[in-house]
This record gives sequence, structure tokens and C-alpha cells, in this order.
Amino acid sequence: MLLPQSGAKNIEELEGQIIERESQIEAIQKEIALYQKQIERREGEAKTLKNEIARLESIIKKLNADIRFTEQKISASKLALEKISIEIDEKTSDIKNRKNAIAQTLRALYQSENSNIVEILISNDELSDFFGDLERLLSLQNALRVDVSRLTELKTELESKEANETEVKVSLEKLSDELSSRKSISLNTQKSKNTLLIDTKNKEAEYQRLLRDREKKRAEILDEMKKIEDELRLAIDPSSLPQPRKGVLAWPVSRPYVTQKFGLTAFAQKNSDIYGKTGHNGIDLRAALGTPIFASEDGVVKGTGNSDNFCPNAAYGLWIMIGHNNGLASVYGHLSLIQIRAGQNVKRGDLIAYSGESGYTTGPHLHFTVYGGKTSQIRNSRFCGPMPYGGPLDPLNYL
Repeated sequence: MLLPQSGAKNIEELEGQIIERESQIEAIQKEIALYQKQIERREGEAKTLKNEIARLESIIKKLNADIRFTEQKISASKLALEKISIEIDEKTSDIKNRKNAIAQTLRALYQSENSNIVEILISNDELSDFFGDLERLLSLQNALRVDVSRLTELKTELESKEANETEVKVSLEKLSDELSSRKSISLNTQKSKNTLLIDTKNKEAEYQRLLRDREKKRAEILDEMKKIEDELRLAIDPSSLPQPRKGVLAWPVSRPYVTQKFGLTAFAQKNSDIYGKTGHNGIDLRAALGTPIFASEDGVVKGTGNSDNFCPNAAYGLWIMIGHNNGLASVYGHLSLIQIRAGQNVKRGDLIAYSGESGYTTGPHLHFTVYGGKTSQIRNSRFCGPMPYGGPLDPLNYL
């Protein structure tokens, strides 16, 4: 069946608009990649107020590009929904027409089959007319088979379109939530830049004093954390832990790249006055500001917090702790936005947060710690309010 001209035209126009949006999305992706390179380059520059402000401005530009990227994806999804809606209407119309054709064929067959072969033979003076009637009967039966077969195909196509529509609607809902989150992250980053200018009075000497104060506070916090975790490490019950193997936990980011491993890494040894003999209590994963963070396994959110409310830029910043059903617990630090709450049940792969550089960082990344579940706890730090603690395990043994 030919599509109605108006419908065909609408679909053609929508496909053109979708292609245009996809082209814009691709262009914004390239823009985002350029901003990310600028950010990474500035992370390696000397720690001066001028460089830090320039870095934050690059991050804000990237975040605004992320917002435009998400807006274009939403626009493309809406166009796709409009196109699918037209296609569903057309499939529904085709099914209706095919049903009518089957009904007509069945009526004709019913009339033919009410006359038996003897009646057909008697009613026709010529033998050729008799065979003509039989051929028409066979033709009706063949037409019925074709119509039923096509109706089955149309039903399958309609179900596929409806499933696609549901999928796009779910994706659109997620994109709308993502857009709101990205706007919040951009606003918070702009506030961080303004706060830095206020705290330093836009003076380099004040900025350097601020850095020294943060380093001192960080050393005190890590010393406290080390003592608590050394104690809890001794309380780890090996029998309560899953056997180390890949896949026990899922990576909390979609494209994992480890920038610092667990334990006495080169960085930890270089800063042994801070990390001590046990070293780094987790792993660091590369994650540009605003990267989605996912739950590593099913479990319950034991707590969330923001150490910056008590010790600005000196600890985890925004953090989440999840207790898993397999005997482990996980902590996610330096976040920019938290999407879950304490007591909430989560599933492996659920979106729980977006990465950032809250707390003490040298740039945006995710700090990921794994604890023995029975040792995991939240207690008040002398410096930073509620903080997550536990007996640390090497996450790479389970990822």
C-alpha cells in the first residue's frame, strides 16, 4: 500500500531535521573535545590564580557545551518520536485496510463455498465456465493467504515501532533529567569561580596562602583517615568477602582509565608523609567534570555527604557510600552532583552521581574506594564532619 503523500512528506521532512540535529551534535562533540584538551593542558600548568581562573573558565565553557549537546539530543529524540508516531499511524491504517480486504475475501469465499461442485457444474452450460469458477475460488483462497501473511508482517512491524517509541520516550526522560543536572553543575562551577575570586580578593599572594592552608588541612585529614582505616583493616573478615575476580563489581564509569592505583603507588610513595606505609586507599579514574557515575553493584546507600561544608577543598568533597549485598562496600568521591539519597536501594549500573573536583583534587576525576562491607561505617571526622571509613581493599581485584 502506498503511503499518503502528506505522511510521506512529513516523514521526509522529519528525517532531514533529524540529520541536521545529528550534524549539530557531532559539531558540539568536537567543541567539547577541544575544551577538554584546554582543561587538561591547564591542569599541568603552574598553580597560579590566573591559571586556575582560566582553567575554571574552560570548564564552564565545556559544561555549557555539554548542555547544548544534551539539548540537541533532546530535540533529535522529539523529532524521532514524531516520526515514529506517523509511522505507527500508517501501520495502523495499513492493518485496518488489510483486515477489510480479508473480510471481503472471506465473504466471497463463503458465497462460493455455499455452492458445491455439482451446483457449479449444473449452473454452467460450458465446461470452460465451470473451470473458470474453480479458478476464481482458488484465486480467492490465494489472496486470503497473502492478506493474512501481510497482516502478520504488519502486526510485527507495528509492535517493533511501538517498542521503539517506548525506548525513545525512556531515553528522552533520562535526557531531560541529565539536562537539569548539567545546568546545576554549570551553575555550581560558576559559583566556585566567584567564591575563589572572593576568597583570594583576586590576589595571587592570597591564592598561594589558600593553597598552603589546604595542603596543611589535607595532611591532617589524611592522617586521621589513615589511623582509622589501619584499625578497620585489621577487622576485615576474609570469609565474608567474595573471591577476587573480574566482574564482581562493575566499573563506575563507562570508559574506565585508571590514573592512580591502590596502595603504595609512585605518587603515594612520593607523598609518603601524607599517605604513610599503606598508600592510596582506592583508585582514581579519569572522569571529566560532569561524567555520569554508576553504582558498581546492587545495594543500599549507606550515606552521602559533602566534606567541603566542613573542610573546603581538603577531603572527598561530595561523596557516596553504598553497602553491597556481596560483602563489599564502595565509596565514590570528588563528585559534582549526587543523584541518590541515604537508605535508597540501587541496582548495578544505576546513575548515582556526576563526577567533579569537589574536595581536594588536582583536577576532575573519580576517587573509588572498596571496603570490606562489615567494616564500612560513617563517623564524624574531627575536621570534616561525617565521613566514610572502612577496611580498604584493592578495587582492581574485583573490577
